Amino acid sequence: MTSTRYVAGTFLVHADASFLNGAGLGEGENRNVTVPKTLRDQTDQVPYVSSQAWKRWLRNTLIEETGWDASELVAIKKSDKESTSKIAGKLDPVTYAEDDLFGYMRAQEGQGKTAKQDLPDEVEDEDEDKSASKGVKTKALVRASPFSASLLVSVRKKGWRGRDEGFVHLKEGTPLPYTTEFYTTHLQGIFCLAHWRVGVFRNVGDRIEIDEAVAKKYVSEHRLNAVSGGYELSDATAIRKQRSGELLKALSVLRGGAKQAAFGTDVAPKFLALAGLSCGNPIFNHLFTDDPERGLVFKSSCFMQIIADYADRITTPVHVGIRDGYVANEAEIHALQGNHTFPRGTVKVIVNTPRQAAEAMAELL
Repeated sequence: MTSTRYVAGTFLVHADASFLNGAGLGEGENRNVTVPKTLRDQTDQVPYVSSQAWKRWLRNTLIEETGWDASELVAIKKSDKESTSKIAGKLDPVTYAEDDLFGYMRAQEGQGKTAKQDLPDEVEDEDEDKSASKGVKTKALVRASPFSASLLVSVRKKGWRGRDEGFVHLKEGTPLPYTTEFYTTHLQGIFCLAHWRVGVFRNVGDRIEIDEAVAKKYVSEHRLNAVSGGYELSDATAIRKQRSGELLKALSVLRGGAKQAAFGTDVAPKFLALAGLSCGNPIFNHLFTDDPERGLVFKSSCFMQIIADYADRITTPVHVGIRDGYVANEAEIHALQGNHTFPRGTVKVIVNTPRQAAEAMAELL
């Protein structure tokens, strides 16, 4: 069987009377209303959670679950007025798995341009002076995240909106009113983990993924190996399996979100589907619809079409995790259990709980 280079998946959050990602105050007459982030889907305005927001939940959950050292953000540059203009984490993907999995950026001024080097006083030869004065190109330290993710977008297009009228009561004087707009829906997101890139750092051209000084230190400590075009973690296969596996397991117990004190929401997936792939397509798209009469419906025929089309590129069983009583046509999902043969190959589907699905996939990496 072809080795797993990617893991693609989709999941659903049951956002029941929730406010998970805010957009500030409303407009016009609603300037005293705190509103969630929304987008326009054809004629409908629907809520969503930004990928930046839920990936931060995932990062925090991963660190809490594993006890790994956190790559905490700090200011690395300030403006003339002493306000923060640039931030970064540790920028160390060897020690900090978080940096390896989610990437980072330290943009350099004059990136791609050649900066002249200061010559030592003892340089006198004309040719040597001419060569040295050419300098070196300024390189930006940029690691694109191996974990790519979509927005978490509402499956329900209409009837999701609610408003909570609240008051702050004072010891003296009239209460201060405030309003929060919230939603009741299912939020759907997709992701794709470039498993093969975990623990591999490309240093080519004017963009590098690991600082050369940091790399040399770890090479000398035998924690990093120099390879063609960059560096790779020593014992990369085992560390890659551990880091990718723990990320998937953290996703299955995801926690976080805004206004949890007022709109406490369990954001752990109630549905999770994932599979190993030899290609980087996030294949499990738009697998649910919200039926006004039946409720949340799984598009089983669409799911099977996807599996049929990618059967020759799916490298593991397709693991599906579902909470009992969550989907209207739940029986159709359980009926998918077993082997399915298509012109492009045979694919096994295993139906379990979301956490069991993530744990099973982690073992296969």
